[in-house]
Amino acid sequence: MTDSLKIKQRLQKCKSKEETFKTLVILSKTLERLSDPDKSDENKIKGCESAVWLLEYKEGELSHFKADSDAKLMRGVLVAILELVNGKSKAQIRAMDLKTELAELNLSSYLTTSRTNGVLAILSFIQAHRTH
Repeated sequence: MTDSLKIKQRLQKCKSKEETFKTLVILSKTLERLSDPDKSDENKIKGCESAVWLLEYKEGELSHFKADSDAKLMRGVLVAILELVNGKSKAQIRAMDLKTELAELNLSSYLTTSRTNGVLAILSFIQAHRTH
């Protein structure tokens, strides 16, 4: 079973906002933190309630993303998002319905309107971003 499937199943099993919160906090601890130079304005996602930084690097045709946030819960959400897209080609990522994929992760009880807007900004960045 892939990690993303495990994360998806883990989040789908949450029966309450509190359980989702605890799971996101646990997931947040698994996110590799970015270095201070990577937390630049260039890598900062606009439109997020919390500070979120996202960068992409390529291995051949496959995209990999690293992310960080100043908010623990957002780091947990980032773990879930990155598991959906890491190791896929840009064509595969663009073909994904990331909003639906994210909806299947049972995060609606956690995501406020402003946080949802931030997550949508992250998804938009991932699908549109091109590495240099």
